[in-house]
Amino acid sequence: MKYKIKIVTGYRKDQEYSVSADEAHKAFYLFFNPEKRAIFGDGLAICGKDIQKIEPDYNGTMGWNPSHLLDDDDWNDIRAEGVDVELREVLSKGKEIAYNEPKKITQPLSQLT
Repeated sequence: MKYKIKIVTGYRKDQEYSVSADEAHKAFYLFFNPEKRAIFGDGLAICGKDIQKIEPDYNGTMGWNPSHLLDDDDWNDIRAEGVDVELREVLSKGKEIAYNEPKKITQPLSQLT
């Protein structure tokens, strides 16, 4: 399964960007360093000052339409496959690496853990 995270830069749906979980530490690095900017693997270029929050992208990870609103059955599927736990771990590891070892942000997160 390809895990994804969501970078949110505003309140509209078109200000939510889904990126590979392998780049979670890069997103957190930008969040911690608002004067910096970066380009993600999918071509998304973003400034740290624009990031409002970083969160799990359950729809993207599960392969569901981004506009789909999750219901109880969806959450049961997410929990059954362990996606919620894995994405929480990805965010935690990404935050830790971005804060403690920022020189490693050029490497995929999966190679660092």
